[in-house]
Amino acid sequence: MRRKTITILLIGLLILSTGSFLNQSSHVSYANTDKKSDTGDLLDDLFDKDKKDSDKSKDDNKKKDKKENFETRVIEADYKDKLIEWDKKGIKATKGFEKVIEPEEFTSSNKEAELTSHDEYDGNAFRWEEQTKELQLSINVPKEGLYEIEVDYFALPGKIIPIERGIKINGDFQYYESRRIVLPRLWKDTVNKFEEDKLGNQVYPKQEEIHTWQSRPFMDASYLFDSPLKFHLKKGENTISLLNIREPMLLGDITVKSPEKHPSYKEYLQKHDGKETKGLLEIEAEHPYSKSDSSIRALSNGEPNVTPNRGSKLSLNAFGGDTWKAGGQAVTWKIKVDETGFYQLGFKYNQYFNVNVPVYRTIKIDGEIPFDDMLKYPFEYTTEWKNETLSDANGKPYQFFLEKGEHELTLVSNPSPYQPVISTIKDVMKEVNDLSLEIQMATGKSKDLYRDWDIEEQIPDIVPRLNELAGKLRDRYEYLEKLSDSKPDQARNLIISAKQMEDIAREPGEIPVRFKELSQSSGSVTQKLGDLLLLLPNQPLQFDKFYVYSDKNLPGAKANLLQKAGSMAANFFSSFTKDYNQVSSSDEESIEIWVNRPRQYVMLMQQMANEDFTKETGIKVNLSLMPSEEKLILANASNESPDLALGVNQKFPFELSVRGALADLSQFPDYDQVAKRFSPGALLPFMYDDGTYALPETQEFYVLFYRKDILQALDMSVPDTWDDVRKMLPKLQRFGMNFYVPIAGLGGLKEAKVTVPYIYQNGGELFNEDGMSTAIGSDAALKGFKQMTDLFTIYSMPLQVPNFYSHFRQGDLPIGIADFDNYVKITAAAPELQGWWGIAPYPGVKNEDGEVVRWAPGTGKGVIMFDSSDKKKETWEFIKWWTSKETQSEFGNLIETIYGTEFRWNTSNVEALSELPWPDEDLDVIKDQWKWLRDIPHVPGDYMLEREISNAWNEVVFEGENERKAVEDAVITTNREMRKKLEEFGFIKDGKVVEELKVPSIEKIQSKGEAGETSYEYRTKRQN
Repeated sequence: MRRKTITILLIGLLILSTGSFLNQSSHVSYANTDKKSDTGDLLDDLFDKDKKDSDKSKDDNKKKDKKENFETRVIEADYKDKLIEWDKKGIKATKGFEKVIEPEEFTSSNKEAELTSHDEYDGNAFRWEEQTKELQLSINVPKEGLYEIEVDYFALPGKIIPIERGIKINGDFQYYESRRIVLPRLWKDTVNKFEEDKLGNQVYPKQEEIHTWQSRPFMDASYLFDSPLKFHLKKGENTISLLNIREPMLLGDITVKSPEKHPSYKEYLQKHDGKETKGLLEIEAEHPYSKSDSSIRALSNGEPNVTPNRGSKLSLNAFGGDTWKAGGQAVTWKIKVDETGFYQLGFKYNQYFNVNVPVYRTIKIDGEIPFDDMLKYPFEYTTEWKNETLSDANGKPYQFFLEKGEHELTLVSNPSPYQPVISTIKDVMKEVNDLSLEIQMATGKSKDLYRDWDIEEQIPDIVPRLNELAGKLRDRYEYLEKLSDSKPDQARNLIISAKQMEDIAREPGEIPVRFKELSQSSGSVTQKLGDLLLLLPNQPLQFDKFYVYSDKNLPGAKANLLQKAGSMAANFFSSFTKDYNQVSSSDEESIEIWVNRPRQYVMLMQQMANEDFTKETGIKVNLSLMPSEEKLILANASNESPDLALGVNQKFPFELSVRGALADLSQFPDYDQVAKRFSPGALLPFMYDDGTYALPETQEFYVLFYRKDILQALDMSVPDTWDDVRKMLPKLQRFGMNFYVPIAGLGGLKEAKVTVPYIYQNGGELFNEDGMSTAIGSDAALKGFKQMTDLFTIYSMPLQVPNFYSHFRQGDLPIGIADFDNYVKITAAAPELQGWWGIAPYPGVKNEDGEVVRWAPGTGKGVIMFDSSDKKKETWEFIKWWTSKETQSEFGNLIETIYGTEFRWNTSNVEALSELPWPDEDLDVIKDQWKWLRDIPHVPGDYMLEREISNAWNEVVFEGENERKAVEDAVITTNREMRKKLEEFGFIKDGKVVEELKVPSIEKIQSKGEAGETSYEYRTKRQN
């Protein structure tokens, strides 16, 4: 009896402690709220078992209303949902209305817009530049309904990015897509015949903008809807507000009109009276007349049936491919026919990019879609070149009526057939995240693997909800099967995610310990769906040529057996003599330079060096691709090192310099002038024992990313300090959101670049001044370490985020610290967010003077010169030319113009950065953060410090270890390894310091040596 009593008491205490823990966990996330939160309501619903069904139903509706109101307040409904809503309300597309609003009727800041004239435009135009934030106009319509809006515009010289505007109707964004309207520029190659390099390979031509007037309806920026956007106007007077997001333009007439329907093919034939002609016109696709994006370009294809073919030499003989995949990207060719009549259109294409699913193009002739079948024409998956004559479902070729003379044929990348799938994926991801939040709130922060959970008692509908979501994904997979008439390999993540949710639903008792498989872990449902969300909108298509013909047979698309055999034999024998890493001819007089970058970069660098550097100095340069940095080690060991290597990772120069393989660049008399081109903190990883063994070539950055739309709706400002971050967390977490720090993006090893900012900002150091031991045991460093771990142990920041980009795009991580790679991803692959996200400096810590200290690394790549080079003087001249403001700004603009924003160049030259095609507001933030750039210096054995800081973080966060104890253990292990390596390199002998090791610092870089001497003078004096 006594044992039973004790058992009952223990169970009671366990229940009380569990309840206390759950309350404490909730308190951590949702503290500092004045009134009961949405989360509190949800917890009450989850745990109050005595409610009547009617009360619970009312509360469920209340919760649903709260959620819908919040989402509507944060982000407007999608265009798809708005169309459904309008249809339910009986708001239909109007008919027969068209009204032109001339620039004289525009108002800006409650004043009439200042107008200008243009030689190519009939009438006045408004010059819309940065200072004008908003433009307004009024329109009176006779009937409530849906209307389209079209504008005349002329892109003024600016950056290579397109013009972007937003649109409000009667003071509101009617749907999310109206926040960003893209008006593209037009581009063309600067040459009609491709130039060749010294090896005889054709090189990509430079691009130039076509300055001309365009007329364009407002479209969805992602082109997931291939018809113009519709806007709801009430009967009578309406106000249209256009918002300036970026880039200047001349704005002409604005037309508000009823939506137009494209004629059917039958109506199109009835409209045109003509005869079928005879003849075959063959057009090489690699020479378009214009394109909406400068990065859509010609490609090199070595297959023998692709023309023109020049054997082993690279020929730009195809077009498009992976460079022509984004929705809305348009390419136009000029065609000229000799007589009026009906023609057929045929395309020799290859589409192996999207496996077992078609890609789509909108076909336009002279700027118009001839009939509705051309709105989204499919090009099926094929691994070989194929002729596709535009035909109906029965294989009967369409006839196109062309008047005698010149015409324009335009193809537009069109992902709209995949819009239903993309929309469902977004909805499912949002619901999965909501469900994961409910599970977390129902079970607390920690999940006991040995506890029996009855999650269905707390969330009764969890199993049917999971099965319903899985069913939605299966339905969309079946939709894609019908679309492609095959198993869509591109969409296999739909089935994998559905099976994963069904498997979880079969064992509801395990849901609390498996919920991370839904939304938080690597390989989770949201990650798989997020990956698919990146792929589905892409519509890559490659052309060799196309035909305008009638009453003729097209030439064969595939190579015959003899052609294939001949090509294979030629390639086989040329492989014995051809150096595939070489991009230029070389001789003994040339500087040998190895470049750790893709071929596109190296070819452009060689082209610039030939045209500028060699012509100016007479010094010949030979650039070669370096497949791996490990090749430098082998080359150095065999005394076959190049003179110079570019694109070297920041840890590599230290490893080579400590072994005497690199030249000290500070030995050159004008080194100090060259070093001023960079942020002082960027030189730290490249310095060793008073020498400088590399210069930064590129520079990355860590900044704060934030969603403007979400923070505005939550009435939250962008945080300036870590105190501000901690204060905003309860409100974010109350709505299922959070703040991201880069530590969460890494696995077991937390790299130093994501942990040292906390130490630096709190006044700590990594190494003691003599370089013989680590300094992370100091009070300042410990304070920074505790601040870093508290973010996870106390403030509940996410511990693991496999892909910040996806979560930022979804909105559940609307703010966080991220790097240059994420900046490029969001810029290039999240078109729906353009204009509604921004960056700010890294959050910092206020010092005693009230200044916010923002120290953070910006690990970039460097330039190294080998000590074995017999052309050091010539090589230094090249380094000065390559890192100069003029060369870096020219290269950065060219690489992005030719290859797109994915190739955005993050130069380390501070002055050159301002001249690159980046948004001005972003450049200002990056330059501000670069003032606080403090990279990580290197000393022998420092790799152990990185590992031990990571181990200490894991012990504190996952095992509950005391911070000081964890850091003290890290100090002991690190110092032991450092002394071992210092002895290996001769700084310590028999346990005593025999040579002083100088640890680089920003202060030393800025001081220029003793008594105002230059680095060269100081270096010479020290050596003597």
